[in-house]
Amino acid sequence: MLVSRVHEFIKAVVSIEHKLGKVDKEFLHDFQEKYPLLNSTTSLSVAQRNPQDSLNEYELQWIQEIFAQRWQEIADKAEDYTFDPRENNAPWVSMAKDLAIDLKKPYLLILMPVLTNKSDPEMFYRLEQDQDPRSIYLSDDNTWHRIQGLFERLQQPSAVFSTYDLKKVKPRALTLKEMFRIRSKKGAELAKEIDNETYVNFWDYVIRRIAPTWEKKGKCPEQLLPNLLEIIELYFDAKATNGNLKDFHEKLKILTRDLEACPLDDINHFYGIEIYGKQRNHYLVDILLDCLNEAPDLEEKLADVARWLCRYDPTLVSKCKNLIPVYEVLKVGEYFDASHLRQSITKLDVGVAETKPKIQELLEVIPEAGQITSEIIENIKRLYALRWQKIKDTPDDYFRKPNAENRSWIRLAQYLAGAGYIDANYYKLLIPTLTHNTDPITQENLTNYPLSHFILSEDEKELLYLPNCVSQHQANGTFYCFSITNRFRMLTLKELGRLQFAASQFYEYYMQVVATEEVNLPINKETIAALKDLVNGTLNPLALRLSHKITVDQEKIAEQAYIKFFDFLSDLPSDELARLYNHTVIWRAQKKRISEIIEDVQLNETPKVVQVSKPARVSGTAESSFITKPQEGLLLTETLPTNKEEPPRERECIAVAGQFFAKLVIDYDPQVKFRPGIEELPLAALDEMRLCSAKNVFRDWRHIDDKEATRRALTILVSLMTHSFSYVWRTGTALQVWDETNTITATGKELYKALEFALELGDFSKIRFIYTYVMRNIVDKALAQNDIIKKYTRYEDTLHWLKTIKDESLFKPENRVCFDPKLLLVTLTPLTRKYGNKSRFLIEGFLEQLVHTLMQPQNEYLQWVRINIEFNKLLSNKSLPSKDRKDILEVLRGASEQVNESEFHHSLINFLVQRLSVVGVRANKKQGIFGTNPGQHRQSFSYIKESLERHLSSFLIKQDSEKLAPTDIFSQLKEGLQELGLNQRTVLIRYLDSLQKTITPERTEPDFIAHETLSSYNLA
Repeated sequence: MLVSRVHEFIKAVVSIEHKLGKVDKEFLHDFQEKYPLLNSTTSLSVAQRNPQDSLNEYELQWIQEIFAQRWQEIADKAEDYTFDPRENNAPWVSMAKDLAIDLKKPYLLILMPVLTNKSDPEMFYRLEQDQDPRSIYLSDDNTWHRIQGLFERLQQPSAVFSTYDLKKVKPRALTLKEMFRIRSKKGAELAKEIDNETYVNFWDYVIRRIAPTWEKKGKCPEQLLPNLLEIIELYFDAKATNGNLKDFHEKLKILTRDLEACPLDDINHFYGIEIYGKQRNHYLVDILLDCLNEAPDLEEKLADVARWLCRYDPTLVSKCKNLIPVYEVLKVGEYFDASHLRQSITKLDVGVAETKPKIQELLEVIPEAGQITSEIIENIKRLYALRWQKIKDTPDDYFRKPNAENRSWIRLAQYLAGAGYIDANYYKLLIPTLTHNTDPITQENLTNYPLSHFILSEDEKELLYLPNCVSQHQANGTFYCFSITNRFRMLTLKELGRLQFAASQFYEYYMQVVATEEVNLPINKETIAALKDLVNGTLNPLALRLSHKITVDQEKIAEQAYIKFFDFLSDLPSDELARLYNHTVIWRAQKKRISEIIEDVQLNETPKVVQVSKPARVSGTAESSFITKPQEGLLLTETLPTNKEEPPRERECIAVAGQFFAKLVIDYDPQVKFRPGIEELPLAALDEMRLCSAKNVFRDWRHIDDKEATRRALTILVSLMTHSFSYVWRTGTALQVWDETNTITATGKELYKALEFALELGDFSKIRFIYTYVMRNIVDKALAQNDIIKKYTRYEDTLHWLKTIKDESLFKPENRVCFDPKLLLVTLTPLTRKYGNKSRFLIEGFLEQLVHTLMQPQNEYLQWVRINIEFNKLLSNKSLPSKDRKDILEVLRGASEQVNESEFHHSLINFLVQRLSVVGVRANKKQGIFGTNPGQHRQSFSYIKESLERHLSSFLIKQDSEKLAPTDIFSQLKEGLQELGLNQRTVLIRYLDSLQKTITPERTEPDFIAHETLSSYNLA
């Protein structure tokens, strides 16, 4: 690009200077200072350039940085390129297109360098050079989506208004910010004719064609409605006092965040609620979007929402004076009087016969008009108490039918609570035995949640909020409720019985997840091997067909297999035998215990009489049983009823039993190979079994828990990426993890493939199984290979590396070179002051890489691996003195494993403040007569450090350090930098941004600024 093109850009911007805002005028001034036009009368410090000169790399980078700064200033404002690329944006768009040709990248990446994805997650379109900026919208994580992709998906049958995130399979609802960006697009060019109807833009199409369908699916997330009312109150309160709307917008953010946690259909249902107004109706989503930009007619629209809220739920009544006319007309809140009470009582369902005469008595004491007395309220309470005793745990229970005949009773309770005649927790009127008002976990009012999300405790004093049980199970593996006595406890049998009448998603979760995951104590590898032999001898896939009879020879083989298996069992230790017999196996929706399968295989044809409290033994020999070995001492675990004659049962088919045994074997070893006669026949369904393997871990590995397996697996990955492998020419395999690369052996590649899925998805729930699989099926087998090819192609260093994994010496504390990233930061930050310049420089460079990695969206395991790869590079750097290397490892190996969030945040702040102070010194460096200005560096360093520490200390006082996020620290640091001069502030913000920019798979060093150590300025 030539200088003349920059001059053209400057002229174009000057021509519309009267339209420019303050920020654009500053950018124009920057360009004029750097590229003065010929014959310019302005006093400029830079010599005028020849228009035919080409821009150098530094100048191109400077222009891109100006584009990046402008995007930060205009994003989500009227000048946003994706809203309208015309008017003031036109010169910038034109300049970006020309610049993109030189830089060989899409011009939209110059206009909006924050874009993170290469293709649209909807339809996988890529950015194009002739693409209108209005054709895309941005997600909150700066992922771009094409409007056309969203439109095309909406044309599909049964399409749902939703979008996709990168690397996510399930669709999600669009956020308010995303829809705000779609709605803000302007221009006549956006008009489109669809089915002979013209739409002004895509948002017009959504509101007129798509939004009317939203309320047909899902349900209103009622727990959000009190927050919506609070937003309305904050708006009117601010307007009444001429205050700012900061609290209003903060509460709106909270509502948005809580809404995003709801199911997709419920979110769209919420967006699609139709709000009736005096002039015209609006969908709730449009009103919420008006809240974002404080539309002029917002007051009227929010009053309409308040009207809808109190009609939907009469408890949602505000004390705001602006809304009094609304409530007065609808007769809710304090305006709910005796006449309306009479109307509500006459509408009560009288399906419970005992309530009918009581209702008549109540109507006789309620006047036609006037006030509602306390005596009337007491009569109403007695009526509700009577009804509750009659409908409790019946089909008419409030929990089972919250909408049908119970609706009128619930509605009256809401009116009374909204008017203040009864407790705000109107559930206490419905269920008089309740003793609490808020959920002990969420601290929300119980009435914020629908009754279908609760079950009643057995003592009838508590409402147990079922999402808490689900969360507890997902976090800790126990489907426990949290009692008002502040403890977790199991649900009682009666409470579990009530669970089936709650909202279907909770009962389905319990039945599909909790009820099917009975804990099985692991069994030994030798026991599984014996079961495999039993399967090889007894599973005849053809015998799974109805009416198929096995041959005499096949029966003898099966008999011998069982005799051999029982010989094995007779020598098993009692605890291993108990584990095997109690072990369950699930196959094709059937869940069976091993003891039951063994007993069913040996059933006699005649009834048997059993005694109470005596464990049933495995049946011995009988005419109908092919098992000839008596099984004395092999006990089943269940106790059978006393002196009860059992009806005859057919003996289980040995082939079917063999399938269950095969499934148990595969649950521990999905790669196991049975005899060819089983493997080759599809009837055996081994592939299906392998797909649904439980991936259990052998008892032999009981010394390795999830935490240790995770540490070892990640350590192997780091070692795989940092070890210098020797290999025969042209046999090495290139491996890339994120932006890190190494050349490894074929065995190394196999190792990585076994761990890759868990690493990429961040799912380490089965890491114990994966780790033991790696050890058994890759490491052990590789070391056992002694064929002639491996003998001459596998180098000694690879064998030694595999042996360190096999003998676990790689993971021993004294050999440890991989650590938790937070521990590295907390430990190494203070060490930078201890070492000389060379070591300090290297450690600070590594710590910048650590912070840079932690700021990425990748999962914690990928971050762990990358950080430890960089740490191992630091340790192997020849510039790091061996004494310092030894000292670093000694400190880390001796440090406590546990790093609390407070320690981590404190170290992060110390490191960033220290680095910013150094960078700031460099940015503010002034040359004296001999190249330095004595004392200037120390003074500048101290000023920056103290001002940042002062700002952060006042911020941290108000914050819970456990809930603080690194992004919060970065934001506060940027706020603290506002006290500095423009030049220093720009450089330091750029430094912080460099620590947050995306690390791409292509290895590029971050644009870190000023790696000089503190002693470079004699500040240490």
